[in-house]
Amino acid sequence: MISEVFSVLGIPALAFAISTYIPGIQRKIEARIQQRIGPNILSPGFWSVFKFIFKEVKLPDASLPRLYNLLPLLSIAVLWIILAITSLTSFHILSNEIGIVGLLKLEEMMYVILGSLSFSIMGWRMPYIDECKGTPFIKTLKISLEQLGAIRSFKMITIGSFPFYLATFLPFIQKKSIFLKDIVGEPFLLSLAGIFGAVCYFIGYLIMIKEYPFSITHTKADVIEGPTMELIGRYRAIYLASTELLMITLGSLFATLYLGIAPDINNPITIVENLAIAVIFPILATFVRAFSPVLLFKQIYPISYVATLIGVIGFVFALLGW
Repeated sequence: MISEVFSVLGIPALAFAISTYIPGIQRKIEARIQQRIGPNILSPGFWSVFKFIFKEVKLPDASLPRLYNLLPLLSIAVLWIILAITSLTSFHILSNEIGIVGLLKLEEMMYVILGSLSFSIMGWRMPYIDECKGTPFIKTLKISLEQLGAIRSFKMITIGSFPFYLATFLPFIQKKSIFLKDIVGEPFLLSLAGIFGAVCYFIGYLIMIKEYPFSITHTKADVIEGPTMELIGRYRAIYLASTELLMITLGSLFATLYLGIAPDINNPITIVENLAIAVIFPILATFVRAFSPVLLFKQIYPISYVATLIGVIGFVFALLGW
């Protein structure tokens, strides 16, 4: 019983602590690629969270301002549960593929709900009408910038992130099971299906963390921060913490699904191995980000289709046991 409590509380807490260093590491690597020095490793993540905690908090201009502010807590709670259940593989109720996919979809829905609630200073509450389609579009349905952010988020969770979810299924297909306990201990990556699945997973990972080149849901190219724009003070700190934790959680999930290394409190070396692999993923994402522009949906869709095709090939190989 004590070990289960430590698994539920300790492993996610350790992952959370490591995640605060990730933005600083990414900025350092990106700066070196661009021949700059870059910020202190603690500044973009660890200290940014504390900086926002002590800033003034205001109720946003939103339909349900308190719900809007607290929604990022949903993401942290979901990611915390995912890290907990991968460390308790015998807990069948949630330690299975259906539970993991359902929780991640819940986390993704946060962005859609934020966009549907938000009416920021970039939206229609401005002194002038600030809509996505201007006056030449007579008798045309117009939407606010925040609604546009919600629509973009919805597109990403329906089509964009599909390769990621397909990739999470492949290890279970080969074992003909949906339970984590049946895939832990055996490296699925060493199979032919695992190689195709890993490529599909990494592309899906980039889409899921909403970083360059897949940052269209909150791109500054549009002078828009998307659904999260109105999060102020400690609520922005919570949002930043959730995005950092997401990067570590998805990397940790890869270590569990594809390498069979689940973080086990009774075997500390597995925790070290799992989180070390988890840190590699945002580092690899940094190299992609350093050389990538922001993609539009007309580019994101083909990439998603190609990644899905790679995943389908892996799916066939997994069925054949290759």
